[in-house]
Amino acid sequence: MLSHFNDHSLFFRAFEKSSIGMALISYDGRFLQMNPSLCKMLGYSEGELLNLGLTSVSHPEDVEADLEICRKLVQGEIDGYHIEKRYIHKSGSLLWGLLNVTAERNEQVKGNDLFICTIVNITEQKVKEEEFKKIEELHNLISEHSQDVILRLTPDGMITYASPAIRNQLGYAPDELVGKYAYDYWHPDDRNGGWLRRGNSDHSDSRIFIYRLRHKNGHYIWQESHSKKIRNAAGDVQHVISMGRDITERVQSEELIRRSEKLSLVGELAAGIAHEIRNPLTSLRGFMQMYVKEDMDGTKKLRNEVMLSEIDRINEIVSELLVLAKPSNEAFELRDVVHILNHVTRLLEGQANLHNVQIKLELDDNLSSIQCQRSINQVFINVLKNAIESMPKGGEVTIQAKQKNDNIYIRIQDEGYGIPQEEITKIGNPFFTTKETGTGLGLMVSMRIIQNHNGTMRIESEVGKGTMVEVVLPVVT
Repeated sequence: MLSHFNDHSLFFRAFEKSSIGMALISYDGRFLQMNPSLCKMLGYSEGELLNLGLTSVSHPEDVEADLEICRKLVQGEIDGYHIEKRYIHKSGSLLWGLLNVTAERNEQVKGNDLFICTIVNITEQKVKEEEFKKIEELHNLISEHSQDVILRLTPDGMITYASPAIRNQLGYAPDELVGKYAYDYWHPDDRNGGWLRRGNSDHSDSRIFIYRLRHKNGHYIWQESHSKKIRNAAGDVQHVISMGRDITERVQSEELIRRSEKLSLVGELAAGIAHEIRNPLTSLRGFMQMYVKEDMDGTKKLRNEVMLSEIDRINEIVSELLVLAKPSNEAFELRDVVHILNHVTRLLEGQANLHNVQIKLELDDNLSSIQCQRSINQVFINVLKNAIESMPKGGEVTIQAKQKNDNIYIRIQDEGYGIPQEEITKIGNPFFTTKETGTGLGLMVSMRIIQNHNGTMRIESEVGKGTMVEVVLPVVT
């Protein structure tokens, strides 16, 4: 049967000695001859394989596909093929083989074609691929569902992968960031030379960073990231893995705590200072009033009245200090927000007219009442007064009040100078002010009052376009 191969002694020597499993198969799938490597691979002796068909050692699930491609080979539609398929070892264990089949056609005797098969054992490779696939599936599962952003970076900081959580944190689709440099999105004040950049003296392999990142909408969020350099066997950095969590709320809460502590400290100082100042002020003012009444000289009278006015100014500042010192003892009462805002508007209407400022009210109907103290009026007086004074050339102040769920949102928007972004965070700090003659206590007192009412105050501003102050107060439920 193999007489036409007798002249090919070189082929048969290679056939016998090859470390790759090799076999000659008849057109109907019977083993005609196989080398020792194939016998060893499948666990059968040569005699056992000669009595078995190719399908007998194939995995049952792969037989149908194998027979279909064999049919094409027998019918001459193809001259060869190679596929990955599973085999059953004599012990019953599974192994993977890379099967390569080529046809040796017998043109003289129809149906006497031979097929030369080589089978490379790729079981170890397939096991590793399966393990890698499971790891990759687990990685994808974590990446797809983690609330933290996972980034893979090149050694110089270019993003090569971004998890879907980036959309919720920064507003970008993952593909929008691939190929971009991570440091380009950091706040300029937080870059500190860059951990990954050349020349940086920090050679540690892992770091925890807290920094600001630019959102797609332009504002910044605070992020805490755990980053680690991944090195190859030679010790070179291949890439960097970073996991980042949005901690904006945490940072804001910590800032509120710090500010509250400052308020408490300032309050303690203010209480002592205010009482020490107020007593002599009372005496000074009393005597000054006597001088004003007794002195008929116009020049002296004017000078004394100026001094009296300045004493009243000092007394006003002392009163604000006392508000800082402790919460008001006023009782809380049920009050109408619309009535409060209308009252404040009427109080400052004269000052608004002097500055050529129009006050526009946009108040929703049927706003719920709030439990508040009379001091709540001072908050809106301070804010509205600041809005008017920020527009010396005139303009419009809009006061809006809307109810959403269990809160009332009151917004006061002006068209004034605006406040630089770097100064907004300082508003409410002791004695910080953007006005030449201000004390910085007005908004500080306002924030304290709102805090005592379980509300919040937020400020947005853009230089040249104006400032918006939003006060959120709980309604009566």
